[in-house]
Amino acid sequence: MREWVKRKSRYPVEVEGLIFRADGRKSSARLKDLSDDGCRMETARLFAVGERILISIPRMGMIKAKIQWIAPDEAGAKFIIEADF
Repeated sequence: MREWVKRKSRYPVEVEGLIFRADGRKSSARLKDLSDDGCRMETARLFAVGERILISIPRMGMIKAKIQWIAPDEAGAKFIIEADF
């Protein structure tokens, strides 16, 4: 059972995306809800909590993210925002 944490409101979507992993593998995922902080993805691939990925989202481009939670056939990712210095 996963532990729920308070987060910004997410909005239901049905968007096909591509996930790029650090080792070069890529896989498809269906984004099921989205906020400016992160998303929930349906995917057959297994991820590890803390894993860093790139998500390619149509009309949004490539977004860096970190896996926050995992469950059978889905995962939650938090977008990583890097400050410009």
